[in-house]
Amino acid sequence: MDKKTDRGFLEIQNDNIDPNISGFHWRSHGRGANIYFVEGHSVVIIYAEMSAVKEYDALVFGETEHINNRYFLSDHTIENIHLDERLRIQKLLVEWLASKRMRHDISVGK
Repeated sequence: MDKKTDRGFLEIQNDNIDPNISGFHWRSHGRGANIYFVEGHSVVIIYAEMSAVKEYDALVFGETEHINNRYFLSDHTIENIHLDERLRIQKLLVEWLASKRMRHDISVGK
């Protein structure tokens, strides 16, 4: 991926994400939101939006096809995340959403 055209670094900067504070961080943008997973000085962006249906609080693009890039701010590089790591992050995301009592539409394991 060409880091010059990748908007992820700009989003991370605009949302003031500190790569030294591990965990998940939610940043709302109207109906849309970015969920940032910070770990080991890297950042993974997961997109979400507020749901218009009563069954869910948020529609989260948390399937493994969407959890695909890890951003390293220190050297401005992007790493493609392997499937087993995507599944681990997805599991942590689902647990975090549950701890916030947020109902979501993630197809776990996919």
